[in-house]
Amino acid sequence: MDFHHVNRIEIEASEWNSKEQRLRKLFKSSPLIEKSLSKEKLKWCENMLVKYRKNNHLEERSALQIIKNERNNLIKLVYPSRAGRIFYKLMNFLILEKLKAKVLIRDELKNNRSLKVELKRAGFDDALYKAERYMRLGQTKFTVPVSYYLKENERIDHALQFKKDEQGYYQFDGFTTSLHDKSKSSESRQHYFSADEVSTFTAKQSYDLLSGRSVLTDGIWKQFDLSDIDADGNYRIKEFPENYGYDIEKALSQLPLKILDQLEFASVIMSLKDGRREEAVLLKDGVEQKVFIEANPQYKSVNIYNEDLKKITSPTSKEIIKDGVVKLQVKKIESQPLKITRAKGKSKNI
Repeated sequence: MDFHHVNRIEIEASEWNSKEQRLRKLFKSSPLIEKSLSKEKLKWCENMLVKYRKNNHLEERSALQIIKNERNNLIKLVYPSRAGRIFYKLMNFLILEKLKAKVLIRDELKNNRSLKVELKRAGFDDALYKAERYMRLGQTKFTVPVSYYLKENERIDHALQFKKDEQGYYQFDGFTTSLHDKSKSSESRQHYFSADEVSTFTAKQSYDLLSGRSVLTDGIWKQFDLSDIDADGNYRIKEFPENYGYDIEKALSQLPLKILDQLEFASVIMSLKDGRREEAVLLKDGVEQKVFIEANPQYKSVNIYNEDLKKITSPTSKEIIKDGVVKLQVKKIESQPLKITRAKGKSKNI
């Protein structure tokens, strides 16, 4: 998009015309309705003249002159008496215009702060400055792209969607995340996170979900069913609430993993709940083996992978692990306390 030649006033005028048409369809025409619509349009003209009063864009200044002429005609229509017009103009010049300018600046700053907080919480800290460029153009709707590589062959693309509400302020409407794996030519997954889901999932969690892992939010484990896509191209979300009976702490405490302290145990638990795949050290016949673990709430278990990210089928015995899934009824190793940790100096999230 050419950021230097977009007529913002033309965009807002088009929005007002659409709104006026909707109002005319909604209400049956009458002198009272026409006067009410004229008052609303007069307010819109005044707001536009205040909002774009400091403007050096030639096309926009021409549009402002047209709006100013329309404003003068509307004043005559709404205030037919000369005394009424004089009083309105004095009030607008001495009080209303200055007040509107202050309110406009205050509300725009408030809107920007709100968006900044929301984007930061969702993990898109660097996207606000891009969004502000579109906002200054007055776009009704726009999309901000965010793309980066997570691994050599793995790229993630986010498309952040914004729209202007009825009051003229911008809202973060949701984002689409696409996960591309170049090592698998057919491997590409995509999901749209709506405005409701924005307050639940972050950018990092969108990656974890598309990678097939589970995330704990508001006491409920959630996971994409990667084999079930709806009509909109989004994955169905499987949910496992607290009463489903999955106990991640119990699952981990029963694994034959290298032990350090309770603080590290809590750190791993927190990371797995957030959807991460964690590095750990598995004890196999007294020999340490680096592995990666992730939560599996559907089967009330933990998945284990080797260094090549292949599921481990039998690191100690068939009783402990089958097909890379650790069952909750596993007997703990008697010589080890019920604590686990990541390897010292080798902690890594994937």
